Amino acid sequence: MLIAYVPRAGALVSEVVAADANIPAGAVWLDLIAPEAFEDRTIERALGIEIPTREEMREIEASSRLYAERGARYMTLSVLCGAQTDTPEVTPVTFILTDAVLVTVRYSEPKAFPLLADRLRRACPDPLSAETLLAELLDTIIDRVADVLEMCGDGIDRLSRRTFEPQAKGSDANQIYRAILTQLGRKERLTSYARESLSSLTRLLAFLGADIVEGHTLSPKGRDAVKSMMRDVTGLSDYAVFLVTKLQFLLDATIGMVSLEQNNIIKIFAVLSVVLMPPTLIASIYGMNFQHMPELAQPYGYPLALCAMVVSGILPYLFFKWRRWL
Repeated sequence: MLIAYVPRAGALVSEVVAADANIPAGAVWLDLIAPEAFEDRTIERALGIEIPTREEMREIEASSRLYAERGARYMTLSVLCGAQTDTPEVTPVTFILTDAVLVTVRYSEPKAFPLLADRLRRACPDPLSAETLLAELLDTIIDRVADVLEMCGDGIDRLSRRTFEPQAKGSDANQIYRAILTQLGRKERLTSYARESLSSLTRLLAFLGADIVEGHTLSPKGRDAVKSMMRDVTGLSDYAVFLVTKLQFLLDATIGMVSLEQNNIIKIFAVLSVVLMPPTLIASIYGMNFQHMPELAQPYGYPLALCAMVVSGILPYLFFKWRRWL
């Protein structure tokens, strides 16, 4: 699908471009969503630029993601999608910046795109240039990454309290720690995706601010916007590293808690074996089938043996309690 955005009367108006239609006059943003071949040809015919394929967008080499060609900047950014779902992902989005038009090519639905489109439909700067539109779009993407990291930070704080708070009586500690480990894994995946997106943003902003296209440089306002976004990305990257450190600490702490629970179970079995060892010894002695055992002829031999087994089991238990091993 090809959507053209045209500024009219202080607002950004969207229009779906049909297969046999031309690009509307005055369009500053052409958004290609899972484009078909004829839509690529429409853009290429109108602007004289080449639209990268989906396979080319997935290339990880910097030279394949950031380059200049025919007076336009080609910039492929890894954008975080589905942050509020159980299956977040990082998908490539290509920005093609020319003097008059911004072209975006994507095969996903990052939330930043509809957010910016809705905001500019209500009010947009006049005049609205492709450079300003790109800065607004990148700033919205950075805001979304910041929201995701803030959400991760709040979730990590909740998991920290849940890990170290006393467990209620009768609660299943194994189930609780299993759930915590699952949530930690999800937070780690989301944070790593956010870091990947921020790393991609850092490279894109450095490329955008460089004078590499002959005859086309950013305006002073655009350069200031790039510097401001670079500072934001640097701060968010530092915060993401901080969250990763907290996640690693919580992971180690949770595994330590699980080990403590397992040690408590093993300790109970060890204590039981020691407590039952003297009674077992007494029972083994009087269970031997020798003919001459004087105690066997005593009328109170059986109750005395039982009493001896009970006492020999209680004494180790009291000793363990006194030493605070239980």
